[in-house]
Amino acid sequence: MRLAVLFVSSLVLVAGSPLVDARESSSVDPAIDVTVGEQDDLKTAILRDITERKPRADETMTRWLDELGTLYATEFDAPLWVSYDGLTAAGKSVIAELKRADEWGLDPNAFTANIPVSIAKSSEEMALAEVEITLAALTYAVQAQGGRLDPTELSLWYERAKVSVDAAALMRGMKEASDPATVLVAQQPQHPQFLLLRQAYLKRKFPERFASAEEKPTEAEPEPIKFSYGKRVARGQRNEQIPQLRERLEVPAADPEDEDLYDQELVDAVTKFMRTQGWRRKTVFDDKVRTALNNPKDGDSEETETVSLQQILVNMEKWRWLPRDLGELRIWNNLPAYTTELIRGDQVLFSERIIVGKESTQTPVFSDKMSHVIFKPEWGVPSSIKIKSLLPSLASGDYDVLARRGMRIQHEGRPISPARYNWAKTDIRSIPIVMGAGASNPLGRVKFMFPNHHAVYMHDTPDKHLFDNSKRNFSHGCIRVRDPLQFAELLLRETAGWSRDDVAAQLSRGAEENHRVDLPTPVPVHNVYFTVIAEEDGTLSTLKDVYGHDKRITQALQGKSLSAIAASDPARAQKREMEQLAKSGAAYAMAREDYEFYDYQGYNNGGGYGGGYYLFSSSSGSSYGGPSQGAKPKKKKSVHTWSLNPYQHGFNSD
Repeated sequence: MRLAVLFVSSLVLVAGSPLVDARESSSVDPAIDVTVGEQDDLKTAILRDITERKPRADETMTRWLDELGTLYATEFDAPLWVSYDGLTAAGKSVIAELKRADEWGLDPNAFTANIPVSIAKSSEEMALAEVEITLAALTYAVQAQGGRLDPTELSLWYERAKVSVDAAALMRGMKEASDPATVLVAQQPQHPQFLLLRQAYLKRKFPERFASAEEKPTEAEPEPIKFSYGKRVARGQRNEQIPQLRERLEVPAADPEDEDLYDQELVDAVTKFMRTQGWRRKTVFDDKVRTALNNPKDGDSEETETVSLQQILVNMEKWRWLPRDLGELRIWNNLPAYTTELIRGDQVLFSERIIVGKESTQTPVFSDKMSHVIFKPEWGVPSSIKIKSLLPSLASGDYDVLARRGMRIQHEGRPISPARYNWAKTDIRSIPIVMGAGASNPLGRVKFMFPNHHAVYMHDTPDKHLFDNSKRNFSHGCIRVRDPLQFAELLLRETAGWSRDDVAAQLSRGAEENHRVDLPTPVPVHNVYFTVIAEEDGTLSTLKDVYGHDKRITQALQGKSLSAIAASDPARAQKREMEQLAKSGAAYAMAREDYEFYDYQGYNNGGGYGGGYYLFSSSSGSSYGGPSQGAKPKKKKSVHTWSLNPYQHGFNSD
């Protein structure tokens, strides 16, 4: 919900009173002796102003006013921003910083519009100015921390970290600081990528400030090194062209003996260069890289200039929505880049391709903590599959439908016969139906759990060929990892001291199924959505807005109605669909048997969001397996048999 901050917008001037310009004048009147009575009058006026605002205040504003009332009544002997001499030095500093809010991508008018331009030397007018400046500073802090907009109002699949400004703590900090403006600036994100984006924003917003910084060539540059076609070189391999590659990309070897080694530093340099050539990620040194090096696009200028000021602002806003402390060890899933990274400090320990949710079943954007890993996992059948596929058969007395699909009802580790339920009256969503570990399990050999209300997680998959695609949004919400075993090895090495052999033992033939391994210390997981990436040299690269979040955020920042934007939210459409399914149950599912269904993510007791089995109406006559390869399921009004095979026809798990 947008923070509604109530300001008194009118200023009643006392006739004949001398005026002090609150925002423009840099000079003040000579010092005026202030009696104890006048100081008490001013303090009383401030408390009266605070009290009079409360009937019109929302919940957040009411909390602020209560805290401010306590501070001004018990701790602050005098106002912070105004005096009978005019604005204090602190007041001038704070107002100047509020005016510079556009240097951080914020709107200065949102903070300064209600601060009186002129302050009459009366206790009432001085009190009004004191409170307005205070509330403006608090509002600035909220917006700096991401409170300008709640992305969940635009899409249920985008969340932000909680924004809660402690008014008393902020005011005490500004009171004690030698320059209170520094306390305001400290409310802005300090993540390195945010600051790099800000530099790119400033360069576009205020180009005159960067004119002198532009480098001017003084002499002709030498011809770049040309590469002949050759072998594919992966990280850790050696090749005779690597020394020339190091020279071209200016990446010297840490050890002279490794001059021909394609190491991680060189991989990072190749990836960075290839981004300027239109690649999202390129880690091997092959003929595609050689061609790009021999005939480079003007990436440093052309690519950067295509990025609009609005795109940068939107991505800066998304950084505000992240926790200030991302975690020393963290998992970073940038959904538009289709990559996951395990990071310690500023070092990337692991980077791999991932598959994320489709546009209609998106992977949510949020932060949580990974608490455990499950080896040889069972698959908890999601609610949509239960309702659409299993319930019609169970309600008609076909109790073998679960066994045919390798599923079972399981409660506290014990199997329960489906014949024990009255399926006409049972809410199947509450019944724990699982598929055991095995080759047909869509979760593969391991899953990584960070329990959350979306019920999404990361996991293995049998369908490795899908990772060869550049656009990898095929799932139903969960995140599939191309090399989950290396991910498990590094994650458990960093948190619990495990070795590769320890991981392998968990997957041996005789190892326990659905075996949970708790991480000694939970690891933060950040599902993020950044479509503009800034490099230290000022280069910007862009990623496609695959889920439409950037479009929605842009519309909201430009003032479009949040409810109008949310009306087209696919998450809300899916929620309505699931509510209808749950309400109508078997009758609804059977009435729609003539349609092709795909799984929707949903809440379930068996372990998650996503599922991924496809449900077809089929005239093939097969009770398992569905239509032949490549055939389009035909609509049919009579009796159907259902395919629940996730690996046929190229359809896949969650």
